[in-house]
Amino acid sequence: MVSLALMQDDISPKLKANKALGQHFLNDQRAIAKIAHAVPCGASAIEIGPGPGAITHALLERVGALTVIEKDNRFANIWAKHAMKHTRLNVVHGDVLQVLEQTVAQAQPEWITGNLPYNISGPLTAQLTSHNLSGGMVLMYQREVGDRIMALPGSKTYGGLSVLARHHYHVKRLLLLPPGAFSPPPKVHSVVLLFTPHGETPPCSFESLQKTVRKGFAHRRKTILNNFKGSFTADDFTAIDIDPRSRGEQLDYEAWTRITKAYKP
Repeated sequence: MVSLALMQDDISPKLKANKALGQHFLNDQRAIAKIAHAVPCGASAIEIGPGPGAITHALLERVGALTVIEKDNRFANIWAKHAMKHTRLNVVHGDVLQVLEQTVAQAQPEWITGNLPYNISGPLTAQLTSHNLSGGMVLMYQREVGDRIMALPGSKTYGGLSVLARHHYHVKRLLLLPPGAFSPPPKVHSVVLLFTPHGETPPCSFESLQKTVRKGFAHRRKTILNNFKGSFTADDFTAIDIDPRSRGEQLDYEAWTRITKAYKP
């Protein structure tokens, strides 16, 4: 087990959060415990952005194997030293947007968790939700992004991430956290979302759905017919039981999959 006291000694008070990397370190002990306990004992997991290790230490007390992805040179070097002594810990030093696919392929995790950097949470979620994990994901977001992911059809916040998240998962809110739960405090509230695999076989590939959703939400004020002009006629939409006058935010996941199966980009 990694020693929390040792790790704290290794991290100098000078190692402050890097604003450019969107870092806000969680220090709420109740939240840390709840996030860690969402991952079953003995599971294999990936943690994104461990930083000084508040969640990491709690995970290491539970999981069978943990891979951490850290971009910040300061923390990556510290964790690499600990990994030399602890066989259950593996460190990937790099930008998560660039190394996630390879890391998942190599580590084969059951779970992914992390306090996601606010500045890349959108594109990172699109990558994360493409993976159909056997366990699930426990991910922390700026509340606005979390609300978008959980939004239902007809909501103003419903969009591409709302659709993509439902391809493999059911999503629910696990925690709502105020700025004071972090150091330094962000200017907004944060949410922790639990992604649980629904176990159903998707009717289309994630990659195809993502292309379709990107096209369909390109201009939110336009109808679905106008967004797919040149690819679909009104009759084409009617044939797959979709009103061509609908806008993207009015269509549920099942409707988006029907469009995807008929869409030839």
